[in-house]
Amino acid sequence: MLAGVNDRPEQAVALAEALEPGGDFKVNLIPYNPTETPYEGSSREATGRFRKTLLERGVPTTIRLTRGRDIDAACGQLAAGRTEPPVREQLPA
Repeated sequence: MLAGVNDRPEQAVALAEALEPGGDFKVNLIPYNPTETPYEGSSREATGRFRKTLLERGVPTTIRLTRGRDIDAACGQLAAGRTEPPVREQLPA
């Protein structure tokens, strides 16, 4: 869920309309892992409204738990930051 990108109620309505009624699916809303990008994750309130909108239209929806933020690995992302090139050990000849 990206703040201002894909978290508005009208987008939830459009998603619900695009899905086949009674289809065999479930929507997982995944909070965005903040990294060094111009994006921010949606607020809990925005994510909750999005979920409520989907549920009201019969779309099974869950909000995924956030894990791994402490190591920049949440929501399926793995971010790496580096300020200097890696030090390479010289092996004896």
